[in-house]
Amino acid sequence: MPRLHLARAREVVREHCQTLGVPYTETTLWRSYAIVIEYLNRVGLSARDPFDCPMVQQFRRA
Repeated sequence: MPRLHLARAREVVREHCQTLGVPYTETTLWRSYAIVIEYLNRVGLSARDPFDCPMVQQFRRA
């Protein structure tokens, strides 16, 4: 969306969220990047250890 229209879109989205009873949250550009990177690291790094898999734990010999 062109930056020119972001202020108007914000008003429309805020009103729509209020109508639906959905919380509306704002953050800075840098914080939004940090949120995405933290999420990607959390889900990406959790898949890195194959021994966290329940099936591996079930069939692993102790």
